[in-house]
Amino acid sequence: MTRILLTLFAAAAVGTSGCSKEQPLAEVTTAQIVAGAPEAFKGAPANVQTLAAEATEAIGKQDFPTAWDRLQTLNGTPNLTDAQKEFVATSIATVGAEMNKAEESGNEAAQEALKFHRANK
Repeated sequence: MTRILLTLFAAAAVGTSGCSKEQPLAEVTTAQIVAGAPEAFKGAPANVQTLAAEATEAIGKQDFPTAWDRLQTLNGTPNLTDAQKEFVATSIATVGAEMNKAEESGNEAAQEALKFHRANK
């Protein structure tokens, strides 16, 4: 079940980010997301930089439901560069995997966030 959900998260991220279906998402760690976000969103509008900062702050705190929400909002933000779209897509896949782990370990916030996401696809 977890592998199916991860595949769906990755497919949704690729489908909504504008990336080609032939290009597999690069695997990144949460530490790489936190370290790479400032450069990826350097020069972006203030609202985009704020969302990226909120996402990375949440990742640093292992608050994956909040990170997931901010990344989903970023994913729907118009005028991201191709590099930013790819960064967001890979980040969604990584945070999605962390959300699944948290859900499986009984984290109620992760369970609720994923339940909401599944109901509103």
